[in-house]
Amino acid sequence: MTKFLIAALLAISPVAAQTSEAQPKPLLTDREQVQADRAKAAVEERNAPTARPWDRDASGKRPWEKLTAPK
Repeated sequence: MTKFLIAALLAISPVAAQTSEAQPKPLLTDREQVQADRAKAAVEERNAPTARPWDRDASGKRPWEKLTAPK
């Protein structure tokens, strides 16, 4: 009988050692959401010359970007 209990314990222990299900990702705060949106917009802006070549001139600038003074 003890051999059966030991075998059952060895068979069940790996199942009991498994971690619980993954925790859901916490919701972003308003500030984190704004930062993520700005980062996404910056990435899209960097990729824009290849993504939308029709709205840029030969230098890769948009018409309204030429009007601003360099910083």
